[in-house]
Amino acid sequence: MSKNKKTLLVNGALGKMGQAVIGVCKNRNDVEIKHVLEMPIHKHKGYSIYSERDRKKFKLEDIRVDTVISKSLDVDFIIDFSTPKSAIALAKKAEVLRVPFVTGTTGFNSKQINELKKISKKIPILQSYNMSLGINLLVKIIKDNIDYFSSTDLEITETHHKDKVDSPSGTALLLADTISSSLGKKTDKIANYRGKSSSLKRKKGELGMTVIRGGDVVGEHKISSFGEMENVYLTHQALGREVFANGAVSLGLKLLKKKKGFFSVQDLI
Repeated sequence: MSKNKKTLLVNGALGKMGQAVIGVCKNRNDVEIKHVLEMPIHKHKGYSIYSERDRKKFKLEDIRVDTVISKSLDVDFIIDFSTPKSAIALAKKAEVLRVPFVTGTTGFNSKQINELKKISKKIPILQSYNMSLGINLLVKIIKDNIDYFSSTDLEITETHHKDKVDSPSGTALLLADTISSSLGKKTDKIANYRGKSSSLKRKKGELGMTVIRGGDVVGEHKISSFGEMENVYLTHQALGREVFANGAVSLGLKLLKKKKGFFSVQDLI
């Protein structure tokens, strides 16, 4: 391994995002995967994450899937795309090891977020439902122009592949939270998740949210702003999971410069 490369552990290595992180890391000259983890019941325990061809082409070590973290773990940072329960457990181990922790896991409840924030008093933690720069640019546009958007009818529509478990997506919630916090309100007080209805009119100031699932769509998020005589549409399309994977790795490298704290993508870009 090159002395200039930082090492990392990937948790949720065989999931869609874990595989994307592994894929982008094999050809980067600034990082190298040293350990990968999956849930104990996973059938591919011991599976080699790189083909023999890739190991020769990119001069990689033979890294195999493990289900327990090594007591002698020695990496520069951790990237997690798993489940809330798994992420919290690994964050606690990262705290003991004093290792920066990046999590793009979705579905955290408020108690789990508070637990991460508590751990971040000892180590730097980046928690984001979307690591792409494009989505975070969209977040900035919302914040910078909230005076305009607050006078319009706002709707969030998100589309993802048929296998996505959580609904609405973490990114949709990120956008909703951005809007509500910029308005000085709480998301659960203004959000209306669209469903079957024959009598409910749109309430003034509500934030509509619609979820679509199908095919292999990586991710599309759209904010529709309906105003007086004009409408504004802000749309972000992810054309590949690599955009999130590269974002997580690059942001993890930036997190190495922090001693402790709970960070968003906005804090690091």
